[in-house]
Amino acid sequence: MKKYLGYLFLLSLLIFGYSVNISSAFENKLDANKIGLLKTKNLQNILEKTFYLFGLDKENAIPFYLKNFINWDHEMIYDPNYYAEIENIYLFDNKNLLKNIHLDLTQNYEEKLHFKKSSNIFLKENEIKDFLQSITKDINQKSTDARFKIDKDTKKITILKKSQVGTELQVDESFDKIRKNLVESLENSYILLSVSEITPEINSQEIKDYEIKELVGSGKSDFTGSSSTRIHNIKTAAKRFDGLVLKPKDEFSFTTILGEVDESTGYKEELVIKKNQTVPEFGGGICQISTTMFRVALNSGMEITERHNHSYPVHYYDPPGTDATVYVPQPDLKFKNNTNGYLLIQTDIDEGNKKFYIDFYSKEDLFDVEIIGPEIIERTSEGKLRTTLKQIVKDKKTGKEIFQNVFNSFYDNPANYPSPDDIILEKPKDWSNKQWDEHYAKFGAIIEEMKKAN
Repeated sequence: MKKYLGYLFLLSLLIFGYSVNISSAFENKLDANKIGLLKTKNLQNILEKTFYLFGLDKENAIPFYLKNFINWDHEMIYDPNYYAEIENIYLFDNKNLLKNIHLDLTQNYEEKLHFKKSSNIFLKENEIKDFLQSITKDINQKSTDARFKIDKDTKKITILKKSQVGTELQVDESFDKIRKNLVESLENSYILLSVSEITPEINSQEIKDYEIKELVGSGKSDFTGSSSTRIHNIKTAAKRFDGLVLKPKDEFSFTTILGEVDESTGYKEELVIKKNQTVPEFGGGICQISTTMFRVALNSGMEITERHNHSYPVHYYDPPGTDATVYVPQPDLKFKNNTNGYLLIQTDIDEGNKKFYIDFYSKEDLFDVEIIGPEIIERTSEGKLRTTLKQIVKDKKTGKEIFQNVFNSFYDNPANYPSPDDIILEKPKDWSNKQWDEHYAKFGAIIEEMKKAN
């Protein structure tokens, strides 16, 4: 019935004088994502074929199954070299109804025998781009800045770790490459995607351009009495900072550079101050690094923008008032490289004498730094402590003061931060109700958590 209605429609157009170019109309529907015209019998081979996408590394190419990302339609194509009486040109589907009617009306029987069914394949652009977005995690790679080392005596600077160029997948351009490759040849199984290079900010090849040569400040701390696991954590964390170079005016963030602290990043469990108690946790001892970093930043005239003292005085960080506690992501230790040049951070550990050192090197030493304190300004009967420390930074050439910063610290009584072994979970028989009430008021939340855990 639809076929005859089509005939009537075309005849009515001719009767009323309308000119219709049906072939042209059908040609216009072929969009830019058309791969090509295939013989129907070859379609199955394309659907079963696996293509491979890769960025810079062909060995890690990612499988791409074309059958999941295409649409297709069928049409009758005239081929003078083709002749067959068995060709299904009279099976009209809704999609190509008008075109088939057009063929039926305009071609004689002999001409119809030269028509064969073929298939047009079209790429699903949005689906392919979604797939490309999903594989960016396999192709994208962050650039890695170079790390340097300077000899304290000769001032010769060498490469500690080479810089590495990063890569970033360009989704739109990669789709265009996939389309172009498939249009030109379906035989090519490997398709090179569009990947841009990310240049590292600190480049190994530009080592001389950074002009790092002068010691501008030093800091040290003492870890005498540390356990082997604590020393292990100190050494592990120190590697995250050794050889690091800051650009002029960069702000240093300790926790950002430190990164994740857990077993997978090489740390062991050691005591840390957390939730009003002293408990074992991965990374105990890292504050040896942050405290030393605070001291060298003070001494070199850096502008310290964030610093927090520990909850109570820790003997590893004596004298009180010169420590800096960190815990990813907060609290953090931050300072600005307010020199005119690049700033190299160099760490050193003297395991025999239990000393840890950090030195800052730059193009030139610009500042005279005066440190006043730390001074204890209050010590209470409850064992609490207040200290103050002042940093005054002056221009080395003119003697003019550039800025000053005051660091006030408040420390609680260490007895208020017991380890779990020190906390009594049940009221002892020889305790009065008042004693237990005072104990529970201080440690009640911890007691309930520990009971649940047990």
